[in-house]
Formats: sequence, C-alpha cells, structure tokens
Amino acid sequence: MGPSKWLAKRKRSPPRPVKNGGDGASATPLPNDEQLSSLPNMPKALPAVGLAACALQLVDFATKILISGHEFYQPRVGSGVDNAHLLRAVTHELYRLTEALNKRRSKKIYNEKRSGKLEDATQLLLRLSESTQEVIVQLIDGLNQAQAKCVGGESTWTNLREPLMTVWTKGAITTQKKKLQLQRKEIDMALLRALKAYIDQSSEKGLSMISLEHTQAYHQEAWQHEAIEAISTNDWKAKNKKHVEEFAKLVDNLVLAEIEARFRDLTFANLHFPEQDDRLHSISKPNEDSFQWIWNSRQQGKGSFPVWLGDTSGQNVFWLTGTRSSYHEDERQLIRETGKPGSGKSTLMKYLFRNEELFPFLERWSGHSPGILTGFFLWNCGTDLQKTTMGLLRTLLYEALQDMIFGPLDEDPSIVQRIFAERWKQFSSYGGGIHKFSLSELRTAFDLMLSDTTKKFLLMIDGLDELDDDPTNALTVLISASNRENVKVCISSRPSVIYQATFKDWPSLELNKWTRKGIQDYVLYAFDQNDTMFNIPAEKSDGTEERAIINTLIDKASGVFLWASLATEFLIQSTKESDDVSTIKWRVNALPQELEALLIYMFDNLDAQHFAQAARLFRLVDAHGYPSLLPLTSAVDTDTRSALEADTRPLTVGEVLTRTEKMRNVLVFKCKNLVSIFEAVPADSPRTSVEVANFAHYKVNYAHRCIRDFLRSYEMRSRIATATNYEAFVEDEYWANAHLWSLKTLQPRDGKLLIWDTLADCIEHALRLESNDGRVRLTYLDEVNATLAEHLINPATPVQSMDLPPGAMVNSFGDISVLLNLGNYLTIKARSADKKDLRHAIEYAKDVRKRLDAGGLDMFLGKRGKLRESYEKVDTDLASLLEYHTKSSLKLGSPKITRDMPEWV
Repeated sequence: MGPSKWLAKRKRSPPRPVKNGGDGASATPLPNDEQLSSLPNMPKALPAVGLAACALQLVDFATKILISGHEFYQPRVGSGVDNAHLLRAVTHELYRLTEALNKRRSKKIYNEKRSGKLEDATQLLLRLSESTQEVIVQLIDGLNQAQAKCVGGESTWTNLREPLMTVWTKGAITTQKKKLQLQRKEIDMALLRALKAYIDQSSEKGLSMISLEHTQAYHQEAWQHEAIEAISTNDWKAKNKKHVEEFAKLVDNLVLAEIEARFRDLTFANLHFPEQDDRLHSISKPNEDSFQWIWNSRQQGKGSFPVWLGDTSGQNVFWLTGTRSSYHEDERQLIRETGKPGSGKSTLMKYLFRNEELFPFLERWSGHSPGILTGFFLWNCGTDLQKTTMGLLRTLLYEALQDMIFGPLDEDPSIVQRIFAERWKQFSSYGGGIHKFSLSELRTAFDLMLSDTTKKFLLMIDGLDELDDDPTNALTVLISASNRENVKVCISSRPSVIYQATFKDWPSLELNKWTRKGIQDYVLYAFDQNDTMFNIPAEKSDGTEERAIINTLIDKASGVFLWASLATEFLIQSTKESDDVSTIKWRVNALPQELEALLIYMFDNLDAQHFAQAARLFRLVDAHGYPSLLPLTSAVDTDTRSALEADTRPLTVGEVLTRTEKMRNVLVFKCKNLVSIFEAVPADSPRTSVEVANFAHYKVNYAHRCIRDFLRSYEMRSRIATATNYEAFVEDEYWANAHLWSLKTLQPRDGKLLIWDTLADCIEHALRLESNDGRVRLTYLDEVNATLAEHLINPATPVQSMDLPPGAMVNSFGDISVLLNLGNYLTIKARSADKKDLRHAIEYAKDVRKRLDAGGLDMFLGKRGKLRESYEKVDTDLASLLEYHTKSSLKLGSPKITRDMPEWV
C-alpha cells in the first residue's frame, strides 16, 4: 500500500494569539522541515523586503482612506457596524500596521556592519518608514476627531473620505494623499535599488542568489524570487521612470500577498484559544496494548469500529458510549443502568485521535481523495470555550484549515478568504472583519469548508455530554455534517436520554464491555510498582489469594477505569508493610462498588488534618478555574503575606523542584488523586530551558468531571466549608499572594518578559478584596509597584521586551494605575507623587486608551471583571485631582481639589 492520503499529526509550532495588536506573524505556525523541503528553492527574504512590505501595507491602507475611488465595502444592514465601530476598526488597523512597522524597524537588520549600495538602500527605507509614520499620526488624529463627531447610526458612507471631511478640508485631505503617494513611489525606488544592489553583489562575489533557508514569510521569498528574475531579465534601474512603474506593478503583488497573509493570520488567531487542546493533553497516555481489540472487527461483530471506518453506505456516525439505559418489556419503566462516568471513553478517543492505524480502514471509504482528520475534546471542568458549541466549531475550523494549508495538501491559502468571505471584504476594505465570531457565522464557515467534496473529513468529538450550552446546537451541526457523503463523525458521550434518542440507529460501542483487560493491566502494573503490596514470603503463599484480590478489584470496577484507578491508589496508600493478604482482602471487600459511594468512603477515611488541606485546595482550584502548577504552590501557603517579603528574583531549579514535589504529594496523598497534574502541551513539543525549569506548561484540575460534580454536591460543600472555616478562608487573598509571588519570580523567555497577565491578575485580586471590605490594599499594591520597578530597570529585560499595553512606554506602576483608573489607590498616592511622574502617567493613559479603545481592549482585560469595571468607570473627580497635583504652583484663590481618603491596609 502506498503512502496514506490522510493527514497524520504534524509537528507544528504551537500558535499564539496576536497580542498588543501586533502584525499577526506569531499567529500562524512555521511550516515544519518536511513541508519546507517540498517547497521550491527560493531566495532568503532580505531585511529590505520585509521592511518595505510593512511600510507598503501601511501606505496602501492609508491611501485607500484618502481617495474617493476606493471601493468601500458597506457592512450589511443589521450587522451592528455603526459609524463609531467602523472608524474604530479603521484606526485600529492603522495602529496595528504602524506597530508592525516599528517592530520591523527595531530589529537589527544586519548582524555585522556592512557597506555598499545594499545598505544605503536599506537605510533609505528606514528613513522613508519614519517619514511615513509622521503622516499616519496626523491621519489617526483626524480619524479620532471624526469618531467624536460621528456618533451612532449605521454607516451610509460611500468612502472613508466622508467622515474625514467633517474635520478636515478637501485641500488638507488632498495634501495628505499626495504625501502618501510620493512615499509609495520613493519606497518602490528604494526597494528596487536594494534588490538591484543585492543582484550586483551576488554577481560580483560569484554567489548564487538561491538559498535553501526559509522563514515564516515565505510569500515574501516567492515574491523576491520573482522580482529578482524580472529585474535581471529586464535590467530595471531605479533612475528610469518607466522601469520604476513596471516594478511598481510587481510591488502591488507583494502588498496584496501581505494583506492576504495578515488576514489569514488574524483569522487563525481569532479562531484559536489557548486552552484548545488542554483536555486532550490532560488525558493520561493510553496503554497501546489495552486498546488493540478496537481494530479487530471479528471480535466486535456487526457494526464494528473498523467496519464503520470503511463503510460507504452512508452510516457516517459512530457513537462511543457507556452502558445504556433500557426499558422493562412489560412495565415500560426505565431500568436504572447508569452510563457510568470514567469508563475510559476519553482515553480511547485519545488513543484513536490521529492514530495512523485508522488510515488503511478509512481509505476503503475515501479512495483516492485526500483526508482531513480533525476533532475536539470537550471539558466541562474547563473554560467556557472548552464546553460550548462555539469552542467546538472554532477548534474544528482552526485545526482543519491549518491541516489543509500547512500540511501535505499544500492547499491554496486563499481558502480562508473564501470561507470567511464577508470578513475578507471588510478587512480588505477598511481593516474590519477581525471581531469575535458568532455561532451562526462559524456554522456557515464550517458548512462551506465541508462542502469541498474533493476531500474527505473525519471529525472526532470527545465528551459531547460535557457541553454546557444547549446540546441541540452541536447535535444539529454534527448530524448535518454527517449527512454529507464526504464526512464521517465519531462521537463519545455518556448515554443520556438526548444522545440515546439521537444515536440509537447508528453504529455504536458500549465501552464498559471491553475494558476489563485494560483495567487488569492497570491494576497489575500499579501493584507491581509498589513494594508493600503482597510483600510476603513466597513459601507462605501460592498466589491464589492475591489473584482473587486483583479479580475482586476488577469485578467491582465493572468496566469503569476511574473507579479502578481511584480504588487501586487508595488501597496502595492504605497498605502498610506489616499488612498480610487477609488484611488487604478485607480492605478490598470494604470498598463500595458505586463511584460516588467510593468517593464518600475515601473522604470518611481521611484524618481531619488531611481533609482540611484537601478542602482548601479544592476551594482554591474552584476559585481559579484550573491553575498552573507553580502559582498553585504559592496559593496554598497559609501565610497570605508571604509574597510581600519575598525577593524579586527567578527561582532556582532546586526551589522549583521542591515546590512542585511538595504539591504533587499533597495531590496524591491528601487529595487522593482527585485533583491531578497534567502537561498542557504535546509531549514532543519544543520547550525553552526556562519553561522546563519552571514547569511552565503544567496545570492542575479535577481528574474527572464527576469528581468536581461530587465535590459541589450540597453534602460535600458543607463538609468543605466546615473544614476550611468558610467565611475566614477568602480565596482571593491566597490568589493575590500567589500572583504577587509569580510577578516577583518571572523569568524572560526568548528575550521577552511576559509580564502583563501576572501584573493584571495582581491588580484584579487587589480590587476584588477592596470591593469585598472597602479597604484599599495599599501595602500590596505598593509591593506590586516596587516589583514592576525592579523589572523595568533590569537591563536583561528592557521594557520593549515586555507585553505591556500598546502605545506609549511604561515608566512606572503609576502609569498603569492611571490607565486603569485605580481611583482609591491614586487618591492616597497623588499627594506624595512626583509631579513629573504624574504628568507622564496622565499622558501615558491618554495615549494608550486611544489605542485600546480603537481595538484590543478585550485582549488586555480579558475576563477580569473588576479591572474592566475600573477601566470603564468615568471618574471626573479623580481626573481633576490628578491634574491638580501635577501643577507646580497654583494661582491665589484657586480652589483646592480634595477627595475623601479611603481606608487602607
């Protein structure tokens, strides 16, 4: 058999959402070595090309705003895009493009000093980019003024000049337009000089202009290759007007390619969310031998999974579930046979997902058509997007489109523009189309993607019962998809009534009937790894009783992996070296067979001190969502002021190991493995030394949804509240301490210090505590201030390397305080603040607010409710107070501005 037409899991750099309104370059992963090796040899993109590409995009977009002939895409009626939204989108795009150009300019263009025409042309491009930005600043100011005048109402403009005409004269607009058109010509000439100089240097030194080196922006490389060939063939010169005009037509292709690439990158960033694959990674790696039976169609009989994969009759849904409920034949009453949770459905789905053993079976169905395998693992213990139809569709689209474009299919990247045609029209017209997706829009895009009948799609959806929204939304999408001849859908869920009704006529598998061997392997392995189990002289036992104990455990598990793992680990922890087989046998017989009863039994057998520690940790995890491992090691500290005294320095490897090992012991021995640690990236993903040393990818969450649901039951909530002294234990105090500790121990990664999320979390929790009792956390915020100051003066992490809000440069925590309207804190600090620093903070806040209000606010505030509330609050008294304290002298008789002094701690 030849190579599979189905795409296996590719090793890709994990994507990151665009932050700070950047140019989106980080949103699209690098093609891997295998993909690059299939591309034709292309010249490595010159720094001059990258710099010019950024400048040209900016000039092109700004020019469109100023010309009456630009085809302005009018958003459809009822789209919610009013005048203010539209102008914010335009302004935000100008900010993004300007920032991308600034980043390009700040990069070191050469590793060593060079001389000659190539460097001269590059330096000219740098100067041209500076002069371009001067025009753009004026344009942004004009748009901001226009926005203040054009409030409300859906847009009826035919071009973007119209709103500018409310604040600028026709002559002023014409002047700005001419400046930009001149900039475009000069950039074209400078770029032509740079490429011509590169050709001449390569020729003089006898060097080949073709290189095997590749960068992410390989569309730039392709364009450069084409441009060099055209320049060489036609002998174009920058001094020849006609040559420059011909070259400008070629440059138009570069600008269009850049715009398309940016749209694609921003769309991927909009589809992606950080926790997308966390559930998949949290599932323990399956034992390969435990699931070999899944490939044996004879063993499973009619409707087996392998047969279904190759079936061409239209049976396009396969349901993986637990034991189903049934009805009594006479009384027609429901017999209680639970679809037991924890039966290993997710473990099997992880084993199957992107497993290459699928492909020979699938090819019986797909034939010669290429196949796309995509899926999503829902998680009710996770974030909103991990348990909703919205997150499901975003993931399926993201993964499938990435596969098509960057996988072996090498699909035309314009597929993104076709699927999101409405957004592409908005983006190419006025920089719009990067707003949040709606569910209906995602459904339309999903249908369009699947409508390509030249491809086959296998969708694998784990945990459909984990949905937190109306399940009919997801069911409608998936069943509709399965009605297509080119789509198969494999779904796992508990056998709830709605899923039984939906899937009763489709091929299915009740997993509980097939898991005995896997549970047996697990129990034997766990016992084998523990020295105290059955530690008796061989001559005193023939092994019969030991085998009976193991069989009793397996029988009691009734096919439920979760019961088997919890019971086995609990038994091992309860066993001492002095225990004999009879004692162990008694303990096994005492274990309740139902999962909930087992959990109650485990807690009843915990001593009070251990239960109190476990209860505290349960509350901390619930308050956070699911935290990263290292911050949690500080949140469990009983001293909520410990971070105030800590030094600002990275932890040593030894300190990290000590903390994480201590936490692991708490989770295993105090929490009885009900809360587990997992690594939120694939095992083979590349990691920096800092990420490895700090366990940066490790997170903590409940081992299973049913455990979380059990702990949230009325009885357990009451027990946990009593054990933790409910009112005295304020989770926000512990997390505030943990976030400050995290801020103090931050380490740079790849020369960047990712500080904003930790800093914002510190402020958010200080505001929560203040809201709770009315007292400003002055001591805490002053320590946040001091910690930020230490990071800002650290030469190893200059402020340019920090992911702080875009716009003006941060000088101090005072800048952030004014930006975020920390009213009570500023009321206390304003009197003693340095007037120069306070003036800078006010100007900083004005500049950054322009940038954030134009777009990108959600990226920086996220779901931090108190932070958003503070930022959006209009406090004219605070503004007056700050202005009052910036004045070096006051006129006689000037009114004194005062505010009531808040309480603080």
